Amino acid sequence: MHAFRRQSGAVLILLFVALIMAAATVILAALNNGSPQLRDRANKQREMQTIKEALLTYALTNPEYNNSPNGPGRLPCSDTDNDGLMNCTANAIGLGRLPERIVPPIGSPIFLSDRYADVGQQFWFAVAPAFRQSSNSLNTNSTSTLSLDGVGGIAAVIIAPGPNLEGQVRVNNSQAGLYLESNNITGPSFLSNHPTDPALLNDMVVSITVNEVMTYATLRVAQEMRRLLGLYYAANGNSFPPSTAQFTTAMNATAWISANAWASTALSAYAMLSASTATVQFSNCAITFSFDQSQSGFTRSQRTC
Repeated sequence: MHAFRRQSGAVLILLFVALIMAAATVILAALNNGSPQLRDRANKQREMQTIKEALLTYALTNPEYNNSPNGPGRLPCSDTDNDGLMNCTANAIGLGRLPERIVPPIGSPIFLSDRYADVGQQFWFAVAPAFRQSSNSLNTNSTSTLSLDGVGGIAAVIIAPGPNLEGQVRVNNSQAGLYLESNNITGPSFLSNHPTDPALLNDMVVSITVNEVMTYATLRVAQEMRRLLGLYYAANGNSFPPSTAQFTTAMNATAWISANAWASTALSAYAMLSASTATVQFSNCAITFSFDQSQSGFTRSQRTC
């Protein structure tokens, strides 16, 4: 009798699980089949995140692709003439299309995205002047006037236009007002939601913050400083620079460090802890970089600025 009850209970549990799984399958199928707009938004969200990662990687490796003074932290300018390449103009906001690819002076072209170019909905892109490829100098003192939903400290935004709203006849791929809505047409105060009526804005926005850019940029600077410290150590009696002035002189041996003032105005603190250990901090970044000649790399006090 007890065995029968246990078997009956097990059967009921299995039936209950089967019902839940069947219901979930029906709900997911309805969502997938009944809302192509939701699928499109999900696809665009994933694509924009991939683009963001590619842009941050480009910011990290900028010295490898560009001649000095183009050190790390720079992002490509937007494409303002729809040829798929960036155009570094004097426009304060720099709003245009996302370049489909970057063709650097050194190395191979870097592909970003052209997924929506054929339907006239290539992503839009805006980057603050201080963080553009054409910037004269970039370090942790660089600032941006771009914001998203009232929050500042935005270096760049990637915008995916939604389906055209009333009055948006998309005949001119360069006219932002035919694709974007509200503040996103002109910036610099970009929005992911309309402040009063959600139906008046269907743009999707992904931001790249100044902190994110500087986390990548300082990482690349620290890599170069570690290399230069090793050279100094070998040439100066197995010792790191004993003073900030000597450290700055040694670091400025790399042209892009000197041109972007990474070892001078952006340097918050340098300290030689011993002949073979030292720490470096940059202004406006909470990371402390520690160097030890007995180790090939360096350590960070935290992962982000």
